[in-house]
Amino acid sequence: MSETTHAPVTSRDAFAPDAPYGLRIGADEVATDARFPAIDPSTGATWTEVPQADAGHVEQAVQAARRAFASWRRTSPAQRQEALWRMADAVEADPARWACLLATENGRPIREATVADVPTCAAILRYFSGLARDLRGDQIPVERPDSLVYTTREPLGVIAALIPWNSPIITLANKLGPALAAGNTVVVKPSEYASPSVLEFARLVQDILPPGVLNVVTGFGPEVGAALVSHPDVAKITFTGGSATARQIMSAAGRVLTPAIMELGGKGAMVVCADADLDAAVADALTGIFMANGEVCVAASRLLVHEDVHDEFAERFTRVARRIVVGDALDPATQFGPLVSAAQRDRVLGCVERAVAEGARPLVGGAALALPAPLDGGFYLAPTLLQDAAGRTSGSREEVFGPVAVLERFRDEDDAIARANAGPYGLAAGVWTRDLARAHRVARALEAGIVWVNTWFDLPVGAPMGGVGDSGFGRELSAETLREYSAPKVVNVDLSTERPDLWGQ
Repeated sequence: MSETTHAPVTSRDAFAPDAPYGLRIGADEVATDARFPAIDPSTGATWTEVPQADAGHVEQAVQAARRAFASWRRTSPAQRQEALWRMADAVEADPARWACLLATENGRPIREATVADVPTCAAILRYFSGLARDLRGDQIPVERPDSLVYTTREPLGVIAALIPWNSPIITLANKLGPALAAGNTVVVKPSEYASPSVLEFARLVQDILPPGVLNVVTGFGPEVGAALVSHPDVAKITFTGGSATARQIMSAAGRVLTPAIMELGGKGAMVVCADADLDAAVADALTGIFMANGEVCVAASRLLVHEDVHDEFAERFTRVARRIVVGDALDPATQFGPLVSAAQRDRVLGCVERAVAEGARPLVGGAALALPAPLDGGFYLAPTLLQDAAGRTSGSREEVFGPVAVLERFRDEDDAIARANAGPYGLAAGVWTRDLARAHRVARALEAGIVWVNTWFDLPVGAPMGGVGDSGFGRELSAETLREYSAPKVVNVDLSTERPDLWGQ
């Protein structure tokens, strides 16, 4: 579309693996007969192949993890701390290679992968490296003076980690960091759209972690994911993804009574009050919905703007959105890349078309983009803003998981809060205001696991990340997370030798 700027086509230097990929099971890369293509979203062309695991491979991976658990659980905090720190060093050693891989794999603009994905992955691993020394139990006060009761924290066993395609190495670090720090072993099932980065990570750390501590099985959900989450030897499941898949996982896990952590989707409501700094609010809204091509669970996908500043906000937002440079994810000039797949692009377009049919009005974008060769086979969609003043269309209620924000108009604080809380999701929300009392009041009233005030997309390591309602349960990225991957054991010590005469009288 003419209203969107296209990056000029330059020569491409896509990622190329050093060797064909295999499954990571124990100490080995295991070849498979079945393979499937990895597609470069910028061009629509195959750039490598990924091994397709089956139920037998899942069984082998779980058993490798069980064997490794027997010794890994006995390692000292210092050993686990050093391993996680060395993993972070390894990731940071070649950031350009990682950025190229992520851009090739899932369409994340290379400029973002360089400044966000690589350093964040390393920072998460370093954070949990430090926490490995702080996993501790408690002494329990009891009435009897001759009784000592305390707890220790023990690892759970084999963790099944299912991760999505939008930020694969960040999400991988979110799972591996606390699981390994607590003394567990892990079997990872990555998304079929972003498997090479996880396999590359396993290659990277193969000399840091003992065999079997990290295992990777790739493939499609019905064959691989289903076998993993229903396995009776899995001690806990950690999943990041959509609520529909989460319900399937919970159903399977329930049959073998496996607990889970669920970090799911959202419909982030950004409340912009009449006294907001509009320059900052517009900048944060653009970042909130168009960072990572809009394919992110904490996206600012609902913009609830006070009627006094609504029109000015809309004009500023659309003026910038029309100048966003769309193009090859591998091009440093690209600000906004392709969606991860043709299916995802078509699904997002379907959401837009349904919202428009229900009464929403496109202010910018709303259509697929055709770029010149060699990008003509890529999965491009224009950055989009829909007008839905009353918030009554599906665009305001349902997670799109794409670069589509919906602009709503509100009258007063109570109206904004009621509408922000009306949906089933509760992951991220925010309020923009210069009034300190209002900021705290609205933050308290918003029903979300994360509430931002005059900012968006700030997820510092150490701040618990997670949601309520259809956005899941459990918390990642924090000290609380370490407890999710361990369980208390009670030790009850009687310090006396006296016993009451109860028997044989």
